[in-house]
Amino acid sequence: MRSGRPFLSLFILTGLMFLPASFGAQRPGGIPPPNSLSPLDLRIEAERIWTVFGRVTTIDGRPVGGAKVQVDIGPPDRKPQLLETNLLGEFKTQYTLEAKVYTKLRVELVASKAGYLEARESVEFTSTAKKTWEVPLVLRETAQDSNLLPLEDFVSSLAPRLRVSAAVGLVAESARKDYQRGAEEFLDRRSATRAVPFLARAVERQPDCMNCRLLLGLAHLKAGSWTSAEREFAEAGNLAKLEKAAFRHPELPLILGVLETWRREEKKAVGYFLQALEVRPADPLVLQELGRALVLQKDWENADHYLEKAIKAGASPEARLLRVRTLLEEGDPDEADAEMRAYLGTRKAQDLPPAARMVYLQLKERLELKAFGKSQSLVGQPLEELIKAMPELRGLEPAQSQENLPLILTKVGENVAAFFRSFPNTISLEEILMESLRRDGTVQGSATEKSDYLMLARPEKWGLGLTEYRTSHDGKAAKPPSLQGGSMRTAGFASTSLFFHPIYQPGASFRYLGRQVKDGQETLVITFAQQPEKAQMIGRFDVGGVSAPVLLQGIAWVDPTSFQVIRMRTELLKPLPKVRLVRQTTEVHYGEVRFKEIPSALWLPREVTVTVQWKGRVFRNSHRYSDFKLFNVETQEKRKQAALAPETTVKPN
Repeated sequence: MRSGRPFLSLFILTGLMFLPASFGAQRPGGIPPPNSLSPLDLRIEAERIWTVFGRVTTIDGRPVGGAKVQVDIGPPDRKPQLLETNLLGEFKTQYTLEAKVYTKLRVELVASKAGYLEARESVEFTSTAKKTWEVPLVLRETAQDSNLLPLEDFVSSLAPRLRVSAAVGLVAESARKDYQRGAEEFLDRRSATRAVPFLARAVERQPDCMNCRLLLGLAHLKAGSWTSAEREFAEAGNLAKLEKAAFRHPELPLILGVLETWRREEKKAVGYFLQALEVRPADPLVLQELGRALVLQKDWENADHYLEKAIKAGASPEARLLRVRTLLEEGDPDEADAEMRAYLGTRKAQDLPPAARMVYLQLKERLELKAFGKSQSLVGQPLEELIKAMPELRGLEPAQSQENLPLILTKVGENVAAFFRSFPNTISLEEILMESLRRDGTVQGSATEKSDYLMLARPEKWGLGLTEYRTSHDGKAAKPPSLQGGSMRTAGFASTSLFFHPIYQPGASFRYLGRQVKDGQETLVITFAQQPEKAQMIGRFDVGGVSAPVLLQGIAWVDPTSFQVIRMRTELLKPLPKVRLVRQTTEVHYGEVRFKEIPSALWLPREVTVTVQWKGRVFRNSHRYSDFKLFNVETQEKRKQAALAPETTVKPN
């Protein structure tokens, strides 16, 4: 029987392409000649294709697009390739190399991007593997989160422990020498990059040395090799399981817990720290970091408990600073002040690091607020007196109980959170009537102003905030009008509803007053007052270099169907004699605004009246807003052109 036609079959093994021996010239009967290879056979057998690919992410797994990745395979005649990651953080390249020369491929990768520390990884691919694998690179932000334990502090606290304990457990002399040299480079000469090869050889020579792996992992972290570090920590965990003593020493769960806090996985971190405490209940670093994780979870009571224990056990000064924050949240500024004094020691506040100085200023502000004492607020005022003092409440149908208050606050809070979370940039026309009043309430002087009023979204930790400012029609900052007897600029009204945001509700007291028909619409009426010991949203009144914290109270009228705030009134919780501010009353009327570009309506301030009594003088500003538009560059340019167009005057014949 005549043999079939020749066929080509391609197989790929780690980028290697080869052909079966049956390909090539055919002998009678379909049997190929011995040792016969075609030119194509020889070329393919002589070359190997290696694919190098990976992904660049942040510590918490977010892809980093636009990062530069340098890929270096070593030989001087081959310059490193420079790649750029796509939007998913991915990169990929290929090398076609001589198979006899490159039986394995060692690749050095370095990722970089502005605002991040360099990340590096070293991998070795061999011809025995079926294919290459993805190389993950993890970038850490240059500006470290002040809420988290800095890597430098972590290494300086933990590495000396591992240095001693690992050296004691080493048996192989060759491993001991490499380990000691690596520890010297890492801890004495502070070069993690030079330390890694020595520590890696020590681990290779004595793979069962758990603390050697942990110190190598820390060196990888310091050198920017997050993935390699995690691999060493995972191997240490496997060793612990084999020894059936996973947490005989606290260092491994401590490391894993800190990694989880850096990922912002606080619940997982707490679990690891608690396991470490089972082994060593008085470990100061474990107690401190457990306290930190609980602070991040806003579990103030438990955080205070463990931080106090950490301080007694000899933890770093950072534990005191964390406890100051916790005590402030628990409403104990006096104890926080004592802890801050211990943290300061002989230092001056102005010499503190920025994060510590911020806590110090928060403490001083909270101590100032103590002067508010147990102020009589609208929340605790008898309803009869409240209605008598505030005519706006006439016709109120009093609530029989506070049973519905939690549901109302939840629904209103959801609306407020959604408003700030998805707020689009807007611009409107603002008209202001600015008046100075005599003591009898008559107008002494007045002026008017028209300007563009911009409300721009800005990112905040809890969602979005708003920046509000004025410009003239040509895009320049608006100048205040001349007003005989002085004037006072007022703004920030779109943010008034933040008192009901879920983040800020714990800092205020609330009371459901009842139902009232307001402006022809039925409403739910809620009064609120910030609590001096808990308030997080604290304003300040600054004048002539003198400053005082401002806390507010007020009333909100809420639609009972949509739970939308349609009207608010705020005033000072207590007068501020330090800056001679007696009164600051703001009345905001919200209106529904629709834009064709977005499906849902926004409730924005339509009319606002602000009355301020300061230094014996009374000012009243009345604001009106109209012509709302979504703000972008095109909108602004159109407004500029309209403002610059020449005026036309038409005279009658």
